[in-house]
Amino acid sequence: MAHEIEKHDRVVLHGERAWHGLGTIVEDAPTPLEALRIAEMDWKVEQWPMFAGFPGVFIPCDQVANIRTDTRTILGVVSPHYEPIQNKDLAEFCEALAEQDDTVKVESAGSIRNGAKVWFLLKGESFSVRDKDEVRPYILVSNGHDGKTSLRCTPTIIRVVCSNTLHMVVPDDGSKQNLQIDGYTARHIGNVQGKVEEAKAALKLYGRSLETNRAMIDTMAARDVDTESIKQFFLECYVRDFGPIAETPTNKIERNNRNRAKESFNQFKERFVVDLPIAGASAWNALNAYTGFLQHDRISRLKDPTKAEDSRLGSALFGVNAQRGVMAMQLALSM
Repeated sequence: MAHEIEKHDRVVLHGERAWHGLGTIVEDAPTPLEALRIAEMDWKVEQWPMFAGFPGVFIPCDQVANIRTDTRTILGVVSPHYEPIQNKDLAEFCEALAEQDDTVKVESAGSIRNGAKVWFLLKGESFSVRDKDEVRPYILVSNGHDGKTSLRCTPTIIRVVCSNTLHMVVPDDGSKQNLQIDGYTARHIGNVQGKVEEAKAALKLYGRSLETNRAMIDTMAARDVDTESIKQFFLECYVRDFGPIAETPTNKIERNNRNRAKESFNQFKERFVVDLPIAGASAWNALNAYTGFLQHDRISRLKDPTKAEDSRLGSALFGVNAQRGVMAMQLALSM
């Protein structure tokens, strides 16, 4: 995976090094506007005209460049109708999500890809599974200046014991067999503050998704699993996410893929065993062992450990591992 945290990116974290292991640590949880300042995200995005041509001949293009003004970095190429959502406006949007007399506090905030994507992780109240396993709910408010990323509000939960991230999901048809990521999305058209009430209305689903997720977690935590079902769970997830494993390899690529799968299964199994005192031999433990493998072990194959941490952050928040976690949860519920 690509390196996500670049030279001009910053991250702020409350209390201690959190699940992504990066950033400036602050003792008191900041508000979004305070986090904006600490993470040095109080820069602006301007739109500059673009031209095509060669020396002496320049033809105006029908697109514009989103420019980060403090570094003059091109963050994305967009249509003239695209309206940037400034980071300060996003922070104010986060603060406006508070209920009356409440203050929104931030667990983490920052940017990746030199500011092309930014986020605020807003705190919720934690709960426990099996009276031992602490889970913390949050709302991830994210935005992109790359022309590809909308403003999004996504409920998410972080399992504290091993710092895995699972995006909040709800059944899309009233069952537990078809799950989808819950949340709110807004296009880059119109005033962002005008979207606050719309987002609040959409995030009322957050209460439903949290209760639904707690019920699903309790179901998985109460479901005992044996050695064979654990192995089958891993294989189904792994093959779906990374492709088939040859039973009898006939070439170097197939042998490497098979060896990689064996190594991955051992990492998954080790996580499952380590968490037995906390999560038990349960479907919940199997799910977290697999998401732990995705978010920690698999990316650690990058030779540069700093890049491994950086890549894990981007993938868990914005990337493919978010959807892989949802699909793994769907499978774990059927164990």
